[in-house]
Amino acid sequence: MPRSSSRQSKSKGPSQAKRQSRAASRTRNTQSGTPANTRHKGRPGKQRPRVAQKAKHADSQLEASNEVLPASEQSCRLIEDELKRERTFLRQVIDATPSMIFVKDCDGRFLLGNAALAHSCLTTAEKLVGKKDADFHRTPDQIAHFQQIDQEVMLSGRALQIPEEEITQADGEVRWFSTGKVPLFNDAGVCDKVLGVATDITEQRQTQKELQQRVAERTAELVAANEKLTAQMDERNRLENALLDISEQEQRRLGQDLHDGLCQSLSGLAFMARSLTKTLIAQSLPGPAAEAGRLAELLHQSVEHSRDIAKGLHPVVMDAEGLVSALHELAARSHGSISCRLRCERMVPITDNGVALHLYRIAQEAVANALKHSDARSITMSLRLRQNQLSLSVADDGCGLPEVIHANDGMGLRLMKYRADVIGADFTIGKRKKHGTRMTCLLPMAAGEPPPPPPFHPPLFQNPG
Repeated sequence: MPRSSSRQSKSKGPSQAKRQSRAASRTRNTQSGTPANTRHKGRPGKQRPRVAQKAKHADSQLEASNEVLPASEQSCRLIEDELKRERTFLRQVIDATPSMIFVKDCDGRFLLGNAALAHSCLTTAEKLVGKKDADFHRTPDQIAHFQQIDQEVMLSGRALQIPEEEITQADGEVRWFSTGKVPLFNDAGVCDKVLGVATDITEQRQTQKELQQRVAERTAELVAANEKLTAQMDERNRLENALLDISEQEQRRLGQDLHDGLCQSLSGLAFMARSLTKTLIAQSLPGPAAEAGRLAELLHQSVEHSRDIAKGLHPVVMDAEGLVSALHELAARSHGSISCRLRCERMVPITDNGVALHLYRIAQEAVANALKHSDARSITMSLRLRQNQLSLSVADDGCGLPEVIHANDGMGLRLMKYRADVIGADFTIGKRKKHGTRMTCLLPMAAGEPPPPPPFHPPLFQNPG
């Protein structure tokens, strides 16, 4: 056979070769004069069409199988190409991720790792497969920590987030990562692998530490400044209280001097004027006697006025009863065309003499302001205790406060407000609903204060006029 025909027969498939062989055999039999049915000796001639039909059917099945086989091979190649493209795409995705992505088995061997993990280990992703953490310069503590977390995830079958863990790089540098680990299950439903994603947080952690350090330093500075400011405020309050004490002491001294000095001298002069009046009457000098009598009356009025001033400067002893008594005397000393009265339902349990003195001074200043500026016809002071809160109020029916109070005005208002702050009371002053002004001072009383005595109804002091 020629060489070219041999190559051609080799390139043909087995089925085509068989068909050609059968055709050649039939041709040879026909040429040699041998009937085609001489091979089937002993079979009747009527069976020849059936044999030919079976042969033809077999040939058609063989041709169909030969056509299906190349189609299946082509489909497998297409599937393999698609899987290869998907693997390549997934590899590009995990390699492009800056976080370290890896899969470990139950023995701690890496089954998969991305470029970031390979770079951390100074190797390639292909060489990483089958290795363990011990092969990449991890410390014994880190290796034990990784194994513990991996086993915990695989045994529990639940994902775990590690906010912070240190990982030593292949070059010896220690960096910090936030790692999440997820269990992976096989076809039998058993967790035998773990997927990990570790994100480098070294810079964020360092920034956070620096920020915390700055906050701590700033906090320390603020605490020191606050302590200094508190000390200055305490010193200022101490000095202001000392000034108030000095003022009170000076007022007491002036009151005592008025009472013991001027009042006594005026009382002596008044007594001498009365004696002179009697002497002039005895000498039948009615004109001089009347003048001496008027002089004695003026001296008596001066004595009473001086005593009122002395009592205002140096009130009675400031205790629970002394405050009420002092307020009664304050109401009684008000003079002129304005009536002043005190309403007090029961005794007030004030055990601190300093608090009682400040309350008296606040009421005294409020009454003085009403007498000077309100053009009122009546002033009402009220002292009561309601639900562990002491209320002192001074109200008048005058013209009320001006719309604008200048900074240089209202020294008495600032003093009242300051005294209220000293004793821890709330101070308010404003217009009444209809007309006039109301000053209110609310002082919280301790829950452990003794209960007040039974109610009493003191007489309402009201000056004539």
